[in-house]
Amino acid sequence: AVALGYINAYEKMYGNKPATFGANVYDAGLLLARAVPEAARRGKPGTPEFRAALRDALEGTRELVGTQGVYNMSPADHSGFDERGRVLITVKDGKWRLLKD
Repeated sequence: AVALGYINAYEKMYGNKPATFGANVYDAGLLLARAVPEAARRGKPGTPEFRAALRDALEGTRELVGTQGVYNMSPADHSGFDERGRVLITVKDGKWRLLKD
């Protein structure tokens, strides 16, 4: 739903489909929208306290649904994707199709 919402809003604004890179930036915005308010409660923006709190908030992200998958980050995993964000596809007859097990 998040990906479709992003695609539809982009198409409405620009009249064509977005590139994948735009979705990456959109997800970064979702991550920051959740993390910045939390970090701001712990430190003033621009301070070492804020930067540490921002890192901690990003690394504490749980179950954030984005355009690319569901984010669950940790200090050891800054990608945050689990198996829900991975699918195998094939192109057949010029169309993308989900590859079944």
